Amino acid sequence: MAEKDTTVKILMIAATHGNELLGIKLHQRLLQKRSPLLEHINFMIGNPRAFAAKKRYIDCDLNRSYGVNGQLYEQQRAAEIAAYISETKPDIVLDMHTTSCIQPNCLIVGNLDGAAKRRLLAASHITTILAVQPMNDVATLGNNVVGYEIPNRSITPALLDTVAEDLQRFVDNQLAYPHKKLYRMQNKIYKSDVSAAQAGTFVNFEMHELGYVPIMTGENSYKKQTNYLGFKSSAPEKITIQ
Repeated sequence: MAEKDTTVKILMIAATHGNELLGIKLHQRLLQKRSPLLEHINFMIGNPRAFAAKKRYIDCDLNRSYGVNGQLYEQQRAAEIAAYISETKPDIVLDMHTTSCIQPNCLIVGNLDGAAKRRLLAASHITTILAVQPMNDVATLGNNVVGYEIPNRSITPALLDTVAEDLQRFVDNQLAYPHKKLYRMQNKIYKSDVSAAQAGTFVNFEMHELGYVPIMTGENSYKKQTNYLGFKSSAPEKITIQ
């Protein structure tokens, strides 16, 4: 049995997008059902103004604002979060997101480097991993950042309990789920490059006849607020996290 680490520190960032409540609900569930686990967790609301306003952001997307030297609210908030992470040095940073897309639960990383990151991935029951390209998101801050992307319809008390069990396994260094499917982001799916008919046939995380795997497409914020529909990925790789 792996040795238990009694000093492990987790930073959980909730509401990076103010209307995405996975982290809020998970923290509430931990308070109700698993309060001892909170000894290892530092909880932060990523975008408090947007959370209070029940909207995605105030001025711009917080998860596109890291490393951006600007005066907009989210750009300044990103600098505050980056400084806090640098000062407190958590073992792992969890960025909690939801999506309105129809897709499997997935974990998002910048790469597979970092012992704590691999430990979290292998402790999690979620088998789908998406490796993203740098987009001025929180994953660019270091090799100890993992994002959760959970469809809204999947957020149930049972799911929250299962994620809590994953975190307990991470704390206890129990790597129960090392076998994963890894998708690597290649590019964005620009609206100008696909027809509405083609976009209507996308199935997230399944290879499309256009030669790539669509990710996070459908009725989502990207479709409404950007010039792209989602992301392109290569075919999945079967990997074992060690």
